[in-house]
Amino acid sequence: MPLFQIGYRRYEGRRTSHAIRWWPITRSGITIAWRSKLLRRLVFVSFLPFLYFGWVFFIIGRITDPGTDPSQPFYMIASEIFGPRLVNQLHEDPTVVRSAIWTMVFASFGTFAQMFLAGLVAAIAGPALIANDQRTRAFLIYFARPVSRFDYVIGKAGVLIALMTTVTLLPSLLLYLLSVLFSPSLDTIVQTAPVVVPVTLASLGTIIPAALLVLVLSALTRQARFATAIWFVLCVFGPISHIVLQQTRELRNNGWTFLLSLPHTARAFQLGLYDVNEKIESLAFSRDVREFAVGLTSSDSPTRAAVWLGLLSIACFLVLLRRVDAPTRI
Repeated sequence: MPLFQIGYRRYEGRRTSHAIRWWPITRSGITIAWRSKLLRRLVFVSFLPFLYFGWVFFIIGRITDPGTDPSQPFYMIASEIFGPRLVNQLHEDPTVVRSAIWTMVFASFGTFAQMFLAGLVAAIAGPALIANDQRTRAFLIYFARPVSRFDYVIGKAGVLIALMTTVTLLPSLLLYLLSVLFSPSLDTIVQTAPVVVPVTLASLGTIIPAALLVLVLSALTRQARFATAIWFVLCVFGPISHIVLQQTRELRNNGWTFLLSLPHTARAFQLGLYDVNEKIESLAFSRDVREFAVGLTSSDSPTRAAVWLGLLSIACFLVLLRRVDAPTRI
């Protein structure tokens, strides 16, 4: 039959839901990014803390077990580290004590090295996500299909969020699972489950704004190396600007200069979620533990940090929606 006699025909293939049209973009982006040897090495490095933090969680799970026999070595270790008064409180109210101890450990684990690795992952995988599409005119392929601007942005953001989660949230959740599995009783799940909420929010609350910001930088240029350079400038000179402004007499007591630094803002937000001081205030921790907890607090306002990160995410998302289809507009 000649082609001109066929006419239009109804599509009879398998249709996918509109809600998951972003998934092929995310899946292909992760596959391409995973080809980078440097990225794979960073992910491997993010799991190295299991070699020493895994033992820490195992020991904490044993020494904070309220059913531990006083004659066992774990009981004596707990008395030496936390003090005998706290061990007595542990038997009276294990949920409050174990939640406070788990919070301190996760706050020390998730607010420093993990955020540094997440920034490196964003610098490796993020700048090329949209910049390469602009350079190769790949928008014509994307938007020739039933893919909206929203689907495209969500798909690209999903790539970076998934990769950054691999070096932040995933190791934390695996460490928590490890500590629960090696605990002597299943009561550990009930007594420490509230810790999972701030761990998840602290990770996602900083990953999402950072990922969207990197995508905006990628969307503003056709050369990925320029976006990478700007990202490093923001991560390096932001904290420097905050420190310099804090040295001036007029701005020393201002509570907004830390917002110029994305690392300081993320740290204030995360430590505000963990709220270590409030959890240990009514507990009889030893002096050494309290001195350790001082390093897990921030004088910056976590509320301001949360509002700033939220506004940054919204602004970046709107810029991306406007920018991604700019090459297709006449």
